[in-house]
Amino acid sequence: MADYIHQEPGAEVRFISGYYNIVEERRLPFEGRELLCVVGIAVVGSACCGTAGCRFLNIPGFILSWQNKMGAGHCIASEVEPVADPEVQKKIKAMLNGMFPYSQVVFQT
Repeated sequence: MADYIHQEPGAEVRFISGYYNIVEERRLPFEGRELLCVVGIAVVGSACCGTAGCRFLNIPGFILSWQNKMGAGHCIASEVEPVADPEVQKKIKAMLNGMFPYSQVVFQT
């Protein structure tokens, strides 16, 4: 089990070569369970090549309890079970590819 600390949609998080924005969080049904999917857009800059971006899907895991506690910085957190099984990850990626084509899918472990 792990805690997922929720971020406000639209919040910009800067890193050394760019930034990302959380667009939305979705609770998706999957084989009788509920999966948390965080949709975001990352933008990376380069002095030689310009700016590029991509959509990413962060999968914290299956929801065990929704927004049930306070996390770091007094932010709301949910308890999740990370998706560790490679076969289950493969099925989830196939489902998400139909919903969000050409997105990078990242599983939290």
